[in-house]
Amino acid sequence: MTYLHLFAFFLILISVMKENLWKWFFNTSLFVSVILGVYGLLQLAGKLAIHQSSSRVDATLGNPTYLGIFMIFHIFLAAILFFREKGWWRWFYPPVAVLDLVILYYTATRGAILGLVGGLVLTLILSVLFYPTKRVKIFSASLLGVIIVLMAGFLFFKDSQFIKQSRVLSRFSEISFQETTTQSRLVIWKMSWEGFKEKPVLGWGPENFNLVFNKYYEPILWKQEPWFDRAHNVFLDRLTTTGFLGLLAYLGLFAFALYYLWSPGANLARGGFPKNNFSRSDSIVFTSMFAAYFFHNLFVFDNLISSLLFIAFLAYISTKSQPPPEEKKTISISANLGLKSASALIVSIITVFIVYYVNVPGILAGHDLIKAIGFSGNGDLQSSFSEFQKALSRNSFGTGEAREQLSSFAQQILPLSGLDNNFKQEVYNSAVSEMKKQISQSPNDIRYMIFLGLIYNKAGQYDEAIDILQRAIKLSPKKQQLYFELGSSYLNKREYDKSFEILKKAFEFDQEFLEARKIYAVAAIFAERDELAEELMKDYGGTIIPDERFITAYNERKMFDKVEAIWEKFVEENPENAQYRVSLAAGYLQTGKRQKAIEQLQKAIELEPRFKQQGEYYINEIRAGRNP
Repeated sequence: MTYLHLFAFFLILISVMKENLWKWFFNTSLFVSVILGVYGLLQLAGKLAIHQSSSRVDATLGNPTYLGIFMIFHIFLAAILFFREKGWWRWFYPPVAVLDLVILYYTATRGAILGLVGGLVLTLILSVLFYPTKRVKIFSASLLGVIIVLMAGFLFFKDSQFIKQSRVLSRFSEISFQETTTQSRLVIWKMSWEGFKEKPVLGWGPENFNLVFNKYYEPILWKQEPWFDRAHNVFLDRLTTTGFLGLLAYLGLFAFALYYLWSPGANLARGGFPKNNFSRSDSIVFTSMFAAYFFHNLFVFDNLISSLLFIAFLAYISTKSQPPPEEKKTISISANLGLKSASALIVSIITVFIVYYVNVPGILAGHDLIKAIGFSGNGDLQSSFSEFQKALSRNSFGTGEAREQLSSFAQQILPLSGLDNNFKQEVYNSAVSEMKKQISQSPNDIRYMIFLGLIYNKAGQYDEAIDILQRAIKLSPKKQQLYFELGSSYLNKREYDKSFEILKKAFEFDQEFLEARKIYAVAAIFAERDELAEELMKDYGGTIIPDERFITAYNERKMFDKVEAIWEKFVEENPENAQYRVSLAAGYLQTGKRQKAIEQLQKAIELEPRFKQQGEYYINEIRAGRNP
């Protein structure tokens, strides 16, 4: 859907945009970059919230990577317009470029910033080689030398305190093959290559990289996100999802753009460059812009923001490269107007039809989902469920997302006590039904299988959870999360030995994964392998650590002294948490330490005055010899 819309965008631009309109288009886009730049400065000043991280500005785009590539395009665009314009107003462009450069820096997006540096270096090299003015050649060579010295200086001083204390520069100093992000990129690229080898011609299909990720998943990726739907390399994305034919088509966009920028055509100027189509500065800066974008795409993924700008610049190059249209004789003015009017009417009807049946349902479904999530956050569960149902009834390309969110909603409410059981059953039935439909549409996508397994586990349908999770493991045999959920299903069924074997396998995939180690140790306690549990956790504080999963295991084994010791750890690390003190009091009661239980309840009342009435009731019951 996105590519079809981008193609329509391209057709519109090459059909209606003339040089004067392109000027307005580019200046408007630069003005937008100024607005986003000011927004970013306000984020840096603490006046506006940063949405995705604590320090990397993202303006209104929600992701610093998206903002980074947006600013790269506009820095080069400002340079293009500066060299093209002749009047005094051309001096408005350098401040815009500087503002965009500052914001790019504070996005701390390494791929984008390195892409800009590479694009700038290429600009200077091309200027030295091809620009006709000697003064420009000398200036470019000098600036190139300065950049090389600065880069060498950065490498030399990368371990200095100045670099380490900079939240932006430190990200660049940490680049190495040992860095977690670098390691994960290399692993994902290896997985992409394996996927390409399996389906080399047409690939796995657009938006299907997650299938490759699941099938060739490497356990070491626990250090990063558990789900990747992109290879974080646009060219490997194309290679994996559309095969080598798709990659060639994508590279062809760059190739033809460069061809039109540099081809001498019919009219040759000095040096063999186009005389009428592109100036030498245009050719150099546009080429460097595409080079920066190309380099950026080696490390991240494309998005709607970058795609729109890329398509817009391709359309501009296309329109500017075409010869002037030839004069055509028309039969009559009235006949020509009639043909145009009829064509416009037909196109308008088709457009309205497509928008109504394709775009509008998706927009409305998105609106319904936002309302559903909002109602859920406010505790209005009935209204939330109703909005989920509305989103699903739209039958749009947002249905998959609606089903996923409904699944999360079901997992949220199924464990709640005091909620109407009929309502919980209705939500459960709907979530299971919709997730089954999604799995039938996407039978190789384990993500939906995990969601269904989670719903089954929350509802106590452990056999059904085991069945769907085992199916998922066949598709992704090394993904630890699947084993965690499957092991949990067997734990809930009290089949402790089976759970132990499954969670042991998850741990053995990568023994550096602390979460897998803890879960395996918990399984060992349930399976009465206490020595193994202690051995597994000996370097991490033993099994007496503030983790409620160990409490659950020891409670099941009636080892209340261990439970008491763990709650003491919780209170030790969080002395101001009243709930932990209440839980510790319960632990003391289980081991017969009634006075200590009273002391903890009294401290809980001091910390949380609203607990006074209930706390005093518990204290009175304990003093009376009863266990409340």
